[in-house]
Amino acid sequence: KTAAEYRTKRHNIETQLDGINNTLRQAKDDRRKDKEEERILNAIGALKRHFPGVKGRLVDLCRPSQQRYNLAVTVAGGKDMDAIVVDTKRTATDCIKYLRDQRIGTATFLPLDSIQVPSSESTERLRAMAENDKRYRLAADVIRVSDESNR
Repeated sequence: KTAAEYRTKRHNIETQLDGINNTLRQAKDDRRKDKEEERILNAIGALKRHFPGVKGRLVDLCRPSQQRYNLAVTVAGGKDMDAIVVDTKRTATDCIKYLRDQRIGTATFLPLDSIQVPSSESTERLRAMAENDKRYRLAADVIRVSDESNR
Protein backbone atom coordinates (compact mmCIF):
# COMPACT_ATOMS: atom_id res chain seq x y z
CA LYS A 1 0.00 0.00 0.00
CA THR A 2 1.04 3.54 -0.61
CA ALA A 3 1.63 6.25 1.96
CA ALA A 4 -1.43 8.13 0.69
CA GLU A 5 -3.66 5.11 1.41
CA TYR A 6 -2.27 4.86 4.95
CA ARG A 7 -2.85 8.58 5.52
CA THR A 8 -6.43 8.25 4.27
CA LYS A 9 -7.03 5.21 6.49
CA ARG A 10 -5.49 7.01 9.49
CA HIS A 11 -7.63 10.09 8.83
CA ASN A 12 -10.79 7.92 8.70
CA ILE A 13 -9.86 6.19 11.97
CA GLU A 14 -9.15 9.54 13.68
CA THR A 15 -12.50 10.86 12.45
CA GLN A 16 -14.27 7.80 13.90
CA LEU A 17 -12.34 8.20 17.15
CA ASP A 18 -13.39 11.87 17.40
CA GLY A 19 -17.02 10.83 16.92
CA ILE A 20 -16.74 8.18 19.63
CA ASN A 21 -15.06 10.64 22.02
CA ASN A 22 -17.84 13.20 21.40
CA THR A 23 -20.49 10.56 22.09
CA LEU A 24 -18.71 9.51 25.28
CA ARG A 25 -18.37 13.13 26.43
CA GLN A 26 -22.08 13.70 25.78
CA ALA A 27 -23.01 10.56 27.72
CA LYS A 28 -20.89 11.66 30.70
CA ASP A 29 -22.51 15.10 30.61
CA ASP A 30 -25.99 13.57 30.45
CA ARG A 31 -25.19 11.32 33.41
CA ARG A 32 -23.90 14.30 35.40
CA LYS A 33 -27.08 16.26 34.60
CA ASP A 34 -29.24 13.29 35.59
CA LYS A 35 -27.46 13.02 38.96
CA GLU A 36 -27.87 16.76 39.53
CA GLU A 37 -31.58 16.55 38.62
CA GLU A 38 -32.02 13.62 41.02
CA ARG A 39 -30.25 15.54 43.79
CA ILE A 40 -32.53 18.55 43.25
CA LEU A 41 -35.67 16.39 43.22
CA ASN A 42 -34.58 14.65 46.43
CA ALA A 43 -33.95 18.03 48.08
CA ILE A 44 -37.40 19.27 47.02
CA GLY A 45 -38.96 16.06 48.35
CA ALA A 46 -37.26 16.62 51.70
CA LEU A 47 -38.41 20.24 51.78
CA LYS A 48 -42.01 19.19 51.01
CA ARG A 49 -41.93 16.68 53.87
CA HIS A 50 -40.64 19.25 56.36
CA PHE A 51 -42.48 22.35 55.17
CA PRO A 52 -46.12 22.12 53.97
CA GLY A 53 -45.84 25.50 52.17
CA VAL A 54 -43.42 24.12 49.55
CA LYS A 55 -45.25 23.75 46.23
CA GLY A 56 -42.44 22.53 43.94
CA ARG A 57 -40.26 23.82 41.13
CA LEU A 58 -41.75 26.42 38.82
CA VAL A 59 -40.84 24.27 35.78
CA ASP A 60 -42.91 21.41 37.25
CA LEU A 61 -45.87 23.60 38.24
CA CYS A 62 -46.23 25.67 35.06
CA ARG A 63 -46.55 23.92 31.72
CA PRO A 64 -47.20 25.46 28.32
CA SER A 65 -50.75 24.89 27.11
CA GLN A 66 -49.35 23.68 23.78
CA GLN A 67 -45.98 22.16 22.88
CA ARG A 68 -45.20 25.00 20.48
CA TYR A 69 -45.04 27.44 23.42
CA ASN A 70 -42.43 25.41 25.31
CA LEU A 71 -39.43 27.52 24.31
CA ALA A 72 -41.31 30.80 24.81
CA VAL A 73 -42.42 29.79 28.32
CA THR A 74 -38.90 28.69 29.21
CA VAL A 75 -37.43 31.98 27.97
CA ALA A 76 -40.12 33.99 29.80
CA GLY A 77 -39.38 32.11 33.03
CA GLY A 78 -35.64 32.52 32.57
CA LYS A 79 -33.43 31.47 35.44
CA ASP A 80 -36.46 31.27 37.73
CA MET A 81 -37.80 28.16 35.97
CA ASP A 82 -35.74 26.05 38.42
CA ALA A 83 -36.82 28.14 41.42
CA ILE A 84 -38.84 26.51 44.18
CA VAL A 85 -42.30 27.98 44.72
CA VAL A 86 -43.32 28.41 48.37
CA ASP A 87 -46.34 30.01 50.03
CA THR A 88 -44.60 32.67 52.15
CA LYS A 89 -41.30 34.44 52.70
CA ARG A 90 -41.13 32.73 56.10
CA THR A 91 -41.30 29.30 54.45
CA ALA A 92 -38.54 30.35 52.03
CA THR A 93 -36.35 31.49 54.92
CA ASP A 94 -36.97 28.22 56.80
CA CYS A 95 -36.16 26.21 53.65
CA ILE A 96 -32.91 28.11 53.12
CA LYS A 97 -31.92 27.46 56.73
CA TYR A 98 -32.79 23.76 56.33
CA LEU A 99 -30.75 23.46 53.12
CA ARG A 100 -27.80 25.16 54.83
CA ASP A 101 -28.06 23.02 57.98
CA GLN A 102 -28.31 19.80 55.97
CA ARG A 103 -25.54 20.94 53.58
CA ILE A 104 -27.76 20.08 50.63
CA GLY A 105 -26.89 23.12 48.54
CA THR A 106 -28.53 26.34 47.47
CA ALA A 107 -31.77 27.13 45.69
CA THR A 108 -33.80 30.10 44.54
CA PHE A 109 -37.23 30.49 46.15
CA LEU A 110 -40.34 32.28 44.86
CA PRO A 111 -42.66 33.14 47.77
CA LEU A 112 -46.22 33.52 46.50
CA ASP A 113 -47.00 36.19 49.10
CA SER A 114 -44.37 38.52 47.63
CA ILE A 115 -45.13 38.14 43.93
CA GLN A 116 -46.56 41.33 42.48
CA VAL A 117 -49.51 40.55 40.24
CA PRO A 118 -50.23 43.19 37.59
CA SER A 119 -53.61 44.87 37.72
CA SER A 120 -56.34 43.41 35.54
CA GLU A 121 -56.51 46.73 33.64
CA SER A 122 -52.87 46.59 32.58
CA THR A 123 -53.19 42.90 31.67
CA GLU A 124 -56.24 43.58 29.53
CA ARG A 125 -54.48 46.52 27.87
CA LEU A 126 -51.53 44.27 26.95
CA ARG A 127 -53.89 41.53 25.80
CA ALA A 128 -55.70 44.02 23.53
CA MET A 129 -52.38 45.14 22.05
CA ALA A 130 -51.43 41.50 21.41
CA GLU A 131 -54.80 40.85 19.75
CA ASN A 132 -53.95 43.41 17.05
CA ASP A 133 -50.85 41.44 16.10
CA LYS A 134 -51.63 37.72 16.03
CA ARG A 135 -47.92 36.81 16.38
CA TYR A 136 -47.91 37.67 20.09
CA ARG A 137 -49.66 36.19 23.13
CA LEU A 138 -49.29 36.89 26.81
CA ALA A 139 -47.29 34.24 28.64
CA ALA A 140 -50.10 34.02 31.19
CA ASP A 141 -52.45 32.96 28.39
CA VAL A 142 -50.31 30.02 27.25
CA ILE A 143 -49.33 28.55 30.63
CA ARG A 144 -51.26 25.88 32.50
CA VAL A 145 -50.67 25.97 36.24
CA SER A 146 -51.14 22.86 38.35
CA ASP A 147 -54.00 23.04 40.85
CA GLU A 148 -51.78 22.67 43.92
CA SER A 149 -49.98 25.94 43.22
CA ASN A 150 -53.05 28.10 42.60
CA ARG A 151 -53.80 30.51 45.35
